[in-house]
Amino acid sequence: MRACPSIAPGRAPATLALMLGIVFAVCTVSGAARATPAAVREQAFAALWNEDTPAAITLFREYLATPDGDADREAQRGLALACSWDGRQGEATALYRSLLAADPADGDAQVGLGRALLWDNRLREGWRVLGEAAAGGSPGAAAGARDVMLTALDEYTPPWAAGVATTWDSDDLHVVRAGVTATLPAGGALVQLMPSHAWYRQPGQPDVEATRLGAGVVTGLGARTSLHAYGWVDRFSSDGDLPATAAPLDWDQAGGDAWLTWLPAPRWRVDLGAGAQPVETFLALGNHLVRRQGSLSVEHRLSKNWSAGVAGIAGDYSDGNRSDRLTLRLSWLRDGRWRWQVGPVANYLDFRMPYPGGYWAPADMRSGGLEASVRTRGRNVTLRLAGSIAQEKEAGADALTVGGGSARVGWRLAPDWLLAVEGGKSQSSFGSASGYRRTSLTVDVRAFF
Repeated sequence: MRACPSIAPGRAPATLALMLGIVFAVCTVSGAARATPAAVREQAFAALWNEDTPAAITLFREYLATPDGDADREAQRGLALACSWDGRQGEATALYRSLLAADPADGDAQVGLGRALLWDNRLREGWRVLGEAAAGGSPGAAAGARDVMLTALDEYTPPWAAGVATTWDSDDLHVVRAGVTATLPAGGALVQLMPSHAWYRQPGQPDVEATRLGAGVVTGLGARTSLHAYGWVDRFSSDGDLPATAAPLDWDQAGGDAWLTWLPAPRWRVDLGAGAQPVETFLALGNHLVRRQGSLSVEHRLSKNWSAGVAGIAGDYSDGNRSDRLTLRLSWLRDGRWRWQVGPVANYLDFRMPYPGGYWAPADMRSGGLEASVRTRGRNVTLRLAGSIAQEKEAGADALTVGGGSARVGWRLAPDWLLAVEGGKSQSSFGSASGYRRTSLTVDVRAFF
C-alpha cells in the first residue's frame, strides 16, 4: 500500500492545512478500498484467471486470513486450484482434502482432488477419486469428473498403452511399429517400460526388423520443473545383404530422448532437450548412422489469445555432418469447448555437408507458412484436426508450395479405456529423414486399470 504523507507538528496556514487534510483523507479512503477483504478476494480470482498463480496464492491466503474469508469455500477452492496450477500438488491435495473433510458432498473439491493427484503422478489414486465423483457426485461434479477422465485418457500418461503406427513415404519406404508402454508409480515419479518392434520394407531392399527395449522416467524436480527421460537399445537385423553395403544388417545401438520443462514465471515456458537415435533410411541404417541433437525452446503467452515462441535445434551425425534449425512461431488461441490455434511459422535449416548420402541434407532450407489446429471433446469422444500450408525453398531449387493435414479421433469405449485413431499426410521435406512426402496412420489403446 502506498504510504500517505504525515503532517508535521506545528501550525500550518489554513489553506495548506486544508490541502494536506484532503490528501490524507483521499489516501486513507483509497487505501482502505484496496485493502478491503472483498477487494483482495476479487484481485485473487483475477490473478488466477490471468494465470498469475503466485500472485493468486498470496492474495487468496491474505483474504482467507480475514474474518470474511474464514468460511468462504469458493475462495478455498480457488486457493487449491491456484496451488495445483502452480505445480504445488502436495499443498493442493491437502487443501482439497480439508474441504472434503468439512463437506464430503463438495463435488468440485472432489474433482479438483482427483485432478491434482493425477498431476502429482498418483495415477490410480486420482483415477479412483474421479471415478467416485463421476458415479456419485452432483450432476455438475459428475460431468466435470468425466471430462477430466476423458482428457486424462486422451492426453496424459496412462498406466497402460499399446499401439501400432505405420508410415508410407513417397520413395516407397514403409515402416510399421508396434509397442506397449507400462507406467508404474515409484516414489512420486513414474517409471515406464516400453518394448517395441519395427519392420522396414522398400522395393529392392531386404526386409529389416528392429527390436527395441526401452525404459523411461517422468518426475517433477520442483513446483515448476519437470523431467522426461527415456533410454533404449535397438537391435537391427536384415534377412539379406543390403545393396549399399553388400552385407546383412547386424547392428546394436543405444539411444535416448530427454527434455526438461521449466515454467520460470507466469505465461512463460522453457524446454531444454537432448537425444540420439538412428537415421531411418535404408542407406543410413546400412552405414549405422546416428543423429544426436540438443534443443532449446522458449514460449511466452503474450495475452489471453496470443503466444509467441522460438526454438533452436543443433544436431550432428555420426558421419561428421552437422545441422542447425531455427523455428519462429506466433499463435492466436481461443480456449473453450472448441480450442482453436492458428498462426504463422517460419523455419531455417542448414547442413555443414550438403547431401552426403543416406538422408535429406540440403545446403539450406527456408520455409514460411501457416499452421492451424482445433480440438474438442464430447461426453465420450475427442477430436483433433490440424493443417498447414507453406512455401519451402531449398538452396539452388525453386520454391515449392507444400501442405499437410491430420486428424485424430478418440473413443472412450468404457470408463477406463480409450481407443484412438490418427491419420495424416505431409508434403513437407521436414516430415521424414529422406525428405520425401509421408502418409501416416496410428492406432492406440490407452487404459487406467
